[in-house]
Amino acid sequence: MLDDPIDMKRWRETPAMEGRPANEGDVAEGRAVFAVGGDAVVEIDLPSCAIVREDGIGEATPVIVIQVERLEDGEVAVGYRMLDGGSGIAPLEDVEFLSEPDESFR
Repeated sequence: MLDDPIDMKRWRETPAMEGRPANEGDVAEGRAVFAVGGDAVVEIDLPSCAIVREDGIGEATPVIVIQVERLEDGEVAVGYRMLDGGSGIAPLEDVEFLSEPDESFR
């Protein structure tokens, strides 16, 4: 599931985590990218369009965020799906949330 491309006409239907931390079953079902056994969910409407900008690495990448959780060390991790398939994890500070897809999603 996480390896499949995103259908941008139906991006709002992308399975995502809300209201509780992810577990291994959620990862297996494609609703989450990671499961760390935490207990702190960050309240953000999901799925959400976003741009990931890794510090000093590559270009800005349009993604669909499906998971946001606070880790034990206090960091906030963002799990996302890439438009052409695959997934990734980024720290919150590397992610710019958008209300709608912009021109980079085309």
